[in-house]
Amino acid sequence: MGTRLRNVRKAKKLGGKGKLTEALVKKLSTYYGLAIRRNVDSVEDMKKAIMATYYHMISTDDNPQHENCPEGVDSWCKWKQAEALGTDPETHPTPLHPDVQKEILPIYEDLSRNELLERCLGGHTQNANESFNSTVWRLAPKHLHSGLKVVEVAAYLAASLFNEGNSALLLVMNELKIVVGSRCFSYAQEMNERRESRQNRRSALETKETRKARKEELQAQNEAYEEEEGLLYGAGIAD
Repeated sequence: MGTRLRNVRKAKKLGGKGKLTEALVKKLSTYYGLAIRRNVDSVEDMKKAIMATYYHMISTDDNPQHENCPEGVDSWCKWKQAEALGTDPETHPTPLHPDVQKEILPIYEDLSRNELLERCLGGHTQNANESFNSTVWRLAPKHLHSGLKVVEVAAYLAASLFNEGNSALLLVMNELKIVVGSRCFSYAQEMNERRESRQNRRSALETKETRKARKEELQAQNEAYEEEEGLLYGAGIAD
């Protein structure tokens, strides 16, 4: 999202105060990501949440467009909050500039295509696939020619290693009638322990980095709200 918005800002000369500022680009990118992560079980809910952020930000008192915003008193949309409480909604802030509205709508529509959002179901990432692929290519390097049978064997072994660790190799050896000695068994155990320890360290590091990134993101958002007051109702949308 961020790259697409920056590209259109440059191509259509939409920079400057009141238009597609860097602070606004970061907000839109953040809300796009939140819309996906909060609705990982449904493509339709993802799409609705994504478009809700767009129409929310172009709404005016004369033309409120909050149909896609979440209902209830806990909604990040204050217009929907007021509706649930039976009170008068607040006056809408200044909407996005008409030129910005026109140019970013196709981006929102393109990035909410079913085939794209389907890849986000379950909240999965590409890390698992990349890890499996790297295991295959370690067994059958890309720079060396390998026939179909070699690649198939590499794929089977990679799947076994990926799911069961080095202990799977002992089962393969047993099927091939190769005697598994104590040293071989100890080696497989040691490699599995190293693998688990390495993954635990990575997970701890990622958790720490995620917390740090989230803290910096919230700080940047708060600064952006002060600089661009009026673009959104408030920081509650990102809670």
